[in-house]
Amino acid sequence: MFDLPTLMKGLALGLGIFICPGPKDVLILRQALLGRPSLELIAIGCISDALLIWLGIAGLSAAFDAAPGLQSAALWFGFCLLVGHSFLAALSAIRGDGNKGVLSDQGQGEAAMKSFVALLSVSFLNPVAWLDAVLIVGSVGAALPTNAQASFGLGAVAASFGWFTALVLGAQGAARWMTSPRAWRLLDAFVAIAMLGLALNVAWGLI
Repeated sequence: MFDLPTLMKGLALGLGIFICPGPKDVLILRQALLGRPSLELIAIGCISDALLIWLGIAGLSAAFDAAPGLQSAALWFGFCLLVGHSFLAALSAIRGDGNKGVLSDQGQGEAAMKSFVALLSVSFLNPVAWLDAVLIVGSVGAALPTNAQASFGLGAVAASFGWFTALVLGAQGAARWMTSPRAWRLLDAFVAIAMLGLALNVAWGLI
């Protein structure tokens, strides 16, 4: 039996954590603008978050707490990942080649597979996502009574679903404005600044 206040607590915490331009969000945004099917993008974003949240609630968050050295190393790796994303976005903004991945009939299958692998990689190999979903959301859920954990987890997963649905549908609705190289330059410049800001925020917490 689900407890509504606990579900709303998971929803609120999930929204606070997930509504943030991380590497996965940026890649899903870009793929939505390039025309990848919306259901596929929403499913990848939401399912990966759901798995990490439930792993945290199941006890993986306690393992992170018990190994601060591992947690610190993961955060520094996440810092490097964010800086790398910032650099690539800045390079794309300078070159003006951000829309070269638009899906077309020629080479569509190969391009779709490469982007699918990239989406899975940034969903499951991104330490920042692990720490957000597992350590923060998962640890809060794990501290609740057993009979309340399912409600909390469902609320957090609903937050992820709502966020990625809004992100993907909003991006696809804005795709008609992304027809010029200048628009893609502006997007990539924004992404570069956002990723660098997140990286500095992570580093600040480690110093």
